[in-house]
Amino acid sequence: MRCITLAALILGLTVATAFSQDLGDRQVWRKLGLTEEEIGRIGAIYDRTEKSIREARVEIDVLKAEIRRVLYRDPVDMPEVEKLLRGSLEWEYRLRLAQIARQVELRRLLGDAQYARLMEAVRMRRARADDGEGNGSGRDEPGRKAPR
Repeated sequence: MRCITLAALILGLTVATAFSQDLGDRQVWRKLGLTEEEIGRIGAIYDRTEKSIREARVEIDVLKAEIRRVLYRDPVDMPEVEKLLRGSLEWEYRLRLAQIARQVELRRLLGDAQYARLMEAVRMRRARADDGEGNGSGRDEPGRKAPR
């Protein structure tokens, strides 16, 4: 059990590090016309939400692994599957709530027009990354790491 938890934690940290360049580059933020003060505020927003997002992702991965383990037993312990699934859904809820809170704060800070430009830049960067031209994450959530 500890090995699975440790492996999931290491995987989560590796993934977070791999995606750290997605919008972490100050040049991207500057190209969008953001001031240094706005970039600093965006950094604060990311800092406030990053821990809970990362924690939720790691917990979800651990619970998925535990569900797979329980499903391989014969007979399958359905009450245990239900318990693990409920836990996973709770962490999914926390993850989405933190992502939404981040987006709402960004929109409030930047205004509708700048926020729309930011989201378009994120989509374009990810499309290039999916085509092998960039280093974006391909995830449905704007950047993992705040600008520094």
